[in-house]
Amino acid sequence: MVILKVSGQYKRGILYNKGDEMKQYLRSGKVSFIIMVVCTVIFALNTVLPINLNQFGIVPRSTSHLSGILFAPFLHGSWAHLFSNFLPFVVFGMLIGLKSIKRFWLLFTIHIISTGFLVWLFARGNSVHIGMSGVIYAFWGYLIVYGFVRRKFLHIMISVITLIFYGGLVVGVLPTTAGVSFESHLLGAIVGAISGYLFAKKSLHKNLR
Repeated sequence: MVILKVSGQYKRGILYNKGDEMKQYLRSGKVSFIIMVVCTVIFALNTVLPINLNQFGIVPRSTSHLSGILFAPFLHGSWAHLFSNFLPFVVFGMLIGLKSIKRFWLLFTIHIISTGFLVWLFARGNSVHIGMSGVIYAFWGYLIVYGFVRRKFLHIMISVITLIFYGGLVVGVLPTTAGVSFESHLLGAIVGAISGYLFAKKSLHKNLR
């Protein structure tokens, strides 16, 4: 996110379940891809429209910009900003959707609202915060914490892979780059870690019953 100033039967059942999981994985990847395509269309329109859509992002503590909590993730400041968010969002969305497409939509909604509200509440004033990276960091935090708390091999592997390939994202939570909303990254990661812990504990509790 950037800141803008201002048996045989048994075997067949196993194969069916694995195929079903793969369908869930691909379905969530498709949905994640479509969401980023929507962001691309919005940005393209923003380059030709006489009005600057980025003004509808999050303006901290401005009650007239509360709607920015919902709009900000779909707005981007440049092509580079958009493309830097494209692949991580699709990858993390696919991994989260491995559980179910319902889980993806639930977390997507929770992370948009909770991260956006915290940015509105705590981020630097006199600025407009836009971009999908707050949600991406929430997904990142969720995937890392969920696997280690859930303690299931598949989810632990996802956590490890996320750390190996996207561990560098931790730098984004620090105020190191001017014009970048580190608050969105930091608060998103915190929200994601909390949701990962709560969802994992809920799953463990269900298994114990």
